[in-house]
Amino acid sequence: MEKNRSIKTEYDEIIKLIEKKNYTEAEKALTNLLNEKKDFYIHQLLGIVYLNTGDYEKAINHYNLSLNINPKNPGVFFNLGIIYQKLKNLDKSKESYLKSVEIDPNFIDAYVNLAKVYESEIKMHEANKYYLKAMSLNKDYRPLIKSYSKFLIKIGEVSKGMSFQYKYFGNIRFGKTNLKIN
Repeated sequence: MEKNRSIKTEYDEIIKLIEKKNYTEAEKALTNLLNEKKDFYIHQLLGIVYLNTGDYEKAINHYNLSLNINPKNPGVFFNLGIIYQKLKNLDKSKESYLKSVEIDPNFIDAYVNLAKVYESEIKMHEANKYYLKAMSLNKDYRPLIKSYSKFLIKIGEVSKGMSFQYKYFGNIRFGKTNLKIN
């Protein structure tokens, strides 16, 4: 890192690299920063890089290093939940999402992902509980509406699920007419 540049500028540039999916350059820049200082955010960003490149072992390692420095980071627990869900370790996934919402009770995506884990275990009552908690936080959140509508259709509440689909997608077209959903 150049002496004249702030750490915030460095982080902003690295985040842009990650957003552009330029993970190799982001990893290099983060590794260079890590040689200069130990920071939970560097480890968190490295975790994101490795999560997105599919190197879950390295991602878990860096997320744990981040948590050793800052144990109250709901985003790190959320990302660990995603990894464990991908690895089919649903107990650890649920544990991570629950820790995330314990730290930040308004973390809507953690509730949605927690519901999806329970849904995958065919524990529909538990899944519905977490979908409803997410709905209580923001009933207009599009990723939630999409997931919840599919869930409702899956459990046989087709009319209600289609209402949410309508809210998410707008008019559903079949040929030349629109399907009206009340």
